[in-house]
Formats: sequence, structure tokens, C-alpha cells
Amino acid sequence: MLNDKHSERLKRGENAYFCAMKWLYSLLLLSLLTPIGSLLAQKPSNEELLLIGKVADYKSNLPLDYAQLKLLNSSDSSFVVGAFTTSDGKFSMSISAGSYLLKVSMAGYESTWSDVFSVSPASKGVLNFGTIKLAKLAIQETRQINVNGQSDVLKAGIDKKIYNVAEDLNVNGGTANDVLNRLPSVEVDQDGGVLLRGAGGVTVLIDGRPSSLSGGNGKTLLDALPANSIERIEIVTNPSAKYDPDGTSGIINIVLKKNKLLGFNGMVSTNLAKGQIKQGNIAEGNVSLSYRNGSWNVYGTYNGRYLDGYRNNYNDIRQTLSNGVFILDQNRLGTDLNSGHTFRVGADLNLKGRQTLGFSATGNVGRRDRTGDLWNGQLDTNQQVINLWERTSYDPSQQHNYDLNANYRLELPKDRGTFSVDLTQSLGNSSTQGYYMNRYFSTDTLLLIAPDLQQQLFNHEKNNITTAQADLVYLIPEKSMRFETGLKAIVRDQAVQTYSQTKDNTTGLFTADTLANFDYAYNAQVYSAYAVLGQQIKRFKYQGGLRLEQAYQIPNLISDSIRIVNHFFNLFPSAHVRYELKPKSELSLSYSRRITRPNASDLNPFTNYSDPFNLQKGNPFLMPEYVHSFDLGYSLEKKKLSLTASTFYRNSTGVISRIKEFYDNGTSAVTFMNLAQTKAVGSELVLMFKPTPTLRSTFSYNANYTWYITNQASLPNRQGFNHNFKWNTTYEFWKKTASLQLSVNYNGPRVTVQGIAQRRGPIDLGFEKKLANGKWTIGTRVTDIFNRQGFYMKVDRPGIYQEGEFKWLTRRVYVSASYKFGKLEISNKSKLPGAESGSDL
Repeated sequence: MLNDKHSERLKRGENAYFCAMKWLYSLLLLSLLTPIGSLLAQKPSNEELLLIGKVADYKSNLPLDYAQLKLLNSSDSSFVVGAFTTSDGKFSMSISAGSYLLKVSMAGYESTWSDVFSVSPASKGVLNFGTIKLAKLAIQETRQINVNGQSDVLKAGIDKKIYNVAEDLNVNGGTANDVLNRLPSVEVDQDGGVLLRGAGGVTVLIDGRPSSLSGGNGKTLLDALPANSIERIEIVTNPSAKYDPDGTSGIINIVLKKNKLLGFNGMVSTNLAKGQIKQGNIAEGNVSLSYRNGSWNVYGTYNGRYLDGYRNNYNDIRQTLSNGVFILDQNRLGTDLNSGHTFRVGADLNLKGRQTLGFSATGNVGRRDRTGDLWNGQLDTNQQVINLWERTSYDPSQQHNYDLNANYRLELPKDRGTFSVDLTQSLGNSSTQGYYMNRYFSTDTLLLIAPDLQQQLFNHEKNNITTAQADLVYLIPEKSMRFETGLKAIVRDQAVQTYSQTKDNTTGLFTADTLANFDYAYNAQVYSAYAVLGQQIKRFKYQGGLRLEQAYQIPNLISDSIRIVNHFFNLFPSAHVRYELKPKSELSLSYSRRITRPNASDLNPFTNYSDPFNLQKGNPFLMPEYVHSFDLGYSLEKKKLSLTASTFYRNSTGVISRIKEFYDNGTSAVTFMNLAQTKAVGSELVLMFKPTPTLRSTFSYNANYTWYITNQASLPNRQGFNHNFKWNTTYEFWKKTASLQLSVNYNGPRVTVQGIAQRRGPIDLGFEKKLANGKWTIGTRVTDIFNRQGFYMKVDRPGIYQEGEFKWLTRRVYVSASYKFGKLEISNKSKLPGAESGSDL
């Protein structure tokens, strides 16, 4: 029947595929090539004057290549146009009528400024500045520069927040999940699900791209990604049409480390931690090496990590059935071992003509072993135990994830923008084994003669993602205008194969059973194109964009011979306007339409039986969720104070929600469904305060009110208030060679479609001391001082009540040490294309 229901959709979708692709890519190719053709055909206007000259060393008179020149308006020093010198030290730029200043700068040299000069409307031809000579800095004689600057932990803007991981002492030795929980308005639940501003639908990227490193088939791998491998994290709540529309709540981009320093540099570090007398150990080691000169950059990092702890939970389930009330009390004690190796190697080559070619490989090889001892007690209405059994489990798993990337970047002549091509292949494989045994007891805890139930399960998953994109950024400085356009394709191939067996107590042999035997594949293809235009007119800035997208989702239930094809064509507009009230004070308004697509796990209907009373299964008929998002923001930046505030409104339809179903036999299952609608209105505040040069504090607060509209009698509409705050303060002393940092996290109860959920945050304290001019760093910290961190949930529906709590080992004492070596060599290049780490959003 299922085949009949979807055969017409399947046929229609596959026949439309090639026609849609031909039409879409003809349009997209035209939209991309038109501005490129215009650029190549561009010639200086007859009304422009050509400014030329040469830059040389003051003493040797040798030409300096790649010196930077900036032409500024003399009235307000605003940027007009820029250029770099060629290998013979020469430069040229076209300018219009006006009054200007020329700034010339280069690493290792003192910057110089021209006098104010004017160009009249009647000026034509060439204005020759002659030879401009730069003098070397006095520090040049030492051949080494010590960089002692310090960044803020958090840099908040109206539309983007940047969290600098290296500046937070209290994540040393942690994982990416620990880092995410430090971010304003971000929560991570007990299963690794990420929420932003109280809602799911968050897209997590690695270096600006989809990656198997961030998880696949609905599973998170971020708890295997070390915090010390991350440089920064970027949060964008209302992205422009330039970025993928995935994630109704926004985008979180994890940027991995990539050394930017010139010369040969390196660092080694270690973190050791203890949680309890017999368990809770952490051992971590990091090595980072790089060599960079004016032509190329080679870098490599390695992290090895071992962690052991516990992971416990309890559940109290009460369900009203036709024949009475079913009550189940569950208590689980378990161990959790997580170990792995993470590496990154890469090279950037600076070619002629301001071109850069880059290659990188990032990988994670890990193992996670979990054991559990789950006691199940069935009670009567008088709270007396009537059935008692124990289920022990051992679940070892192994993961291998690799990202291979190649990228090309061309800086257009006269600093008119950039053209880039980026190709990434992400390969992920994981295997999980499950060994389970049920033993039955009498109500007075005596072992019964009833035979034990022994089961074993073998699961293999793959998650391969291919991403290809081309982007053009074209600047029109004379009109303060910026145009961006590009093409992108993402293809995902994911698969799950599961095989289970039950032991025959008569023969002592394991034979195949129907517990969990299935073969499931998932393919998704997204083809898109975008165009964004922005301009600044005095204090007013605007930006508008549109993204066209053709997407296919194909869950393939191979075991049941069912293949479902869903195809969607969508337009995703975005609009941003800003107004500068006064210098460093800005007001903004933004809008975007976004989407959350069900992932492979959400669509997988086959059931996970690791806990027979709390099953998990997907829904192959899920449809995408869409949102209209509005954001009104204000920012103010002072010498000692920085403030960012915003009010947001989201209207979502077809919301993908996690729902718990309860059955008459006392079991339940977590599955997914599309709700009719949710609405949310809220506010966010980020305050950074630096009252003295040695004291820095960051405070963030998020509050929102959410309405869940289900249109279902069995699932009543709900609404409620959610809020959280995070505070981080750092005090420097001992001539700024020592730091003391206190971090406080609080998440209030969050209203969900079925009840409430609450992630309980920690209070952490850290100390760090720099020695030998900053080459050595030693530190210690205590995480979750009051041992409060955990997760609580409650389901409260007509006839159904469930309360559960998850607790894992979070209170630990860490000691750390690091050593930096190498020196920052003076280079003839003040800026190298492609030198930035990762990918900015």
C-alpha cells in the first residue's frame, strides 16, 4: 500500500529531475557569468584619473612588492579604493574628482601618509606620485616580534557573534559541546541536539561547510571534537541569502585552527584531569607546527584525547490504560569512555597574479564505549513492585571521519573583490556493537529461575557529503556598493545497516531475530544560486538578496523495498538595513526565510531497541519546516562598554518536533512529526564591560515566549516562557601574566510541545600563568564546582506523565601546561591571500 501511495510521486520526481536541473543551471550560470563578463570588459572611465607610482625601501632603494596603498577621503578618512604594489614596486589606481589622502603601509615598515591632494573634474590622464620610500621599524633589528595582544572572549555584533575559544580558560581539555554551551543563547541537550534562542533547527558547519565531523544520521560527533582544535565559533541568527538557508534558528560555524604566523612556529600542550577517585580521568595532548613565508604556508595540528566518566539517568513513567494504570520506574548507572585522535594538515600556495591555492585534510578517529546497568521496576497504584528485571548493556562504537578540501581564490585587480572556488569531500564511517542481557527477579530482589534474555546488535553507518561552490564578490567603491553571487551543490549519501540476534537458551547459539534487522539508505541533493546586493549611503546601509534552490530528499527503505522521492523548489529572500545613529552606535532590521530539512535519522522508520521501554524511530513522511524570521537590533560600542540588544520574532510552519508516543503494552517511542505552527517572540542582550585594563566581563541574557499550535486533540496546544543567562569575567594580575576566570551558566526550564526540559548549567573557575615571556603557560581549573550540570525533562499530556533526569560526570579538576616556540619572521608581504583560518560567515 505504501508503494502504491508513493509510486506516482516517485515517477513524477525522477522525471522532473533532469528538466529542473537543465533549467536551473542555465539560469544560474547566466547569473554568475554576467557580472564576470562585465568585470573583464571593464575599462577606466574617461572621467577618471590614473594614479601611479612606486614604493621602495628607504635605505637600499630596492622596490617593495605587495606594499598596501589605501586612498581615503580627506574629509572623514573613509576608504575609497586600495591597491598593492607589483613585484617591481609599482602601483596604479583609477580615481575620480575629490580631495584625498594616500596611506602606504607594509609589515616591518613604518606607515607613511601623503599630504592632502585634490583632483578636479577636469583632470584627465596620469598623476605620477613618483617613488614613495618606507623606513624599517626599529624592532626589525631583533628579527622577532612578541605579540602580547589579547582578544575578548566574545565579540558581539548586530548580526553575528564571534566566540574566541583560546581566550576562555574554562574550556581547556573540553569538547566542542562544552564550547557550544558557553555561547550566548545556545543550549546542547543530553543527546547533543543544539538549540539557539530556545529552538532547534540549528545548522552546525565546520569551516563554513557541511561535514561528517559535525555528525550524521542524527547523531552528534561534537563531543569527540576537542575544544583545543577550535579557533573560534561564529553564530549568525539571521543570515543573508549568500548562506545556505538550512537551520530555521540560524547557523553555528566552528572554525578550526590554522596558524597565521610567519616563519617557523609551534606549540605543544597537555591537559590532565581527575573527577573521582576511581574514574573521571582525562588525558589530552596537542601539537601544532607551521612554516610560512611569502610564497607558501604549511601547517599541521594533532590532538590525542582520553576521557572516562559515568552517564546515569532515571525515568518515572505513568500511563493510564484501558485496564488500569501502568507505572514504570527506571534507574540506570553507566560508564562512558571516549577516546580519539584529531588531526589537520594543509598548505596554501600564493601564486602570481594575487591568486591562492589551498589544500587541507582534517580527520577524527575515535572510540566510545558505554556500559549500562538499567533496573526496571513495574509498580501498582499502591507503589508496590510487581515486576522487577535488570538489563545490562555494553555498547562499543568506532568512528572515522575525514574532510578533504581544495580551494582557489583570486583577488580581482584594483581591489574590486574576489572570485573563489571551493571543493570539499567529507567521508564518515561508524560502527556500533550492542550486547544486552535481561535478568528477572522476584519482588524481594531474588534472582528467578526464568531464563535470561541475551541479544546482540551490529550497526554500520556511513555519511558522505560532497560540496562544490563558486563565489564572486565584486566591489564598486565609488558607489560604496558590494555585489555577491554564486553557485553551490551539496550531495549527501548516508546509509544504515543493522543486524540483530537473540540467544537460543537451548542450543546456546545466537540466531537472527526481528528486533532490529534493516537496511536503510538516504540521498539528498541541494542545488542553489544566490545574488546579494548591498550599499552604504552616508549613515544608511542596506542589503538585499535572493537564493534559488532545488532540493531532493530520497529515503530508501531497502528492507521494505520502498523508495520515497521528495523534491522541492524554493526561493529564500533576505533583507538587512542598518542606520548609524552616531559613530559606533547602530540600529538594524533584518528578515530572512529559512528551512530545516529532516535529516537521515528523522526519516528512518526502523526502530532502535536498545531500551525496549524507550524506543526510537523516525518518520519517512516528514516534510521540511519553514520559518519567517525578523530581527530588530541595536549596538553601542564605547571604550569600556559594548552593548548589543535585539528583539526577534519567528513564525514557523510544519515544525519538525520530537514527539513521544506511548503504547498500550507500556512501551513508548520517541519519533518525529510536523506540527502545524509555532510562534516565538523574544529578546537577547549581550553586555561586555571593561572597567579597568585588567578586568573584563561578558554577560548575555536571552528570553522568549513560544506558542506551539498542533491542531490535534491528543496533543494540546502549549505556550510558555524560556530564558537563560551566561556570565564570564576575567581578572588579570601579576603584571598581566596571570589570569583568573569565573564562568556562570543558567538555563531556565524550557517549554516544549509535550512538557518542559531544562539543561542545568555549571559554574567553573580557572587560573592561568604565563612564564618566560609567554613561551610557557601553566594553569588549573575546576569545572562544575557545585556538581549541578545535567538535563531534566518532563512529559505531561492527558493520561500520560513521564519525568526523567540525566547526569554525567562534570565536576573535575584540571591541570594544564603549554610551550610555544619559534618566532614571527619579518616578511615582505603585509597580507597573504587565503591566510585566514577556516571560513568566515
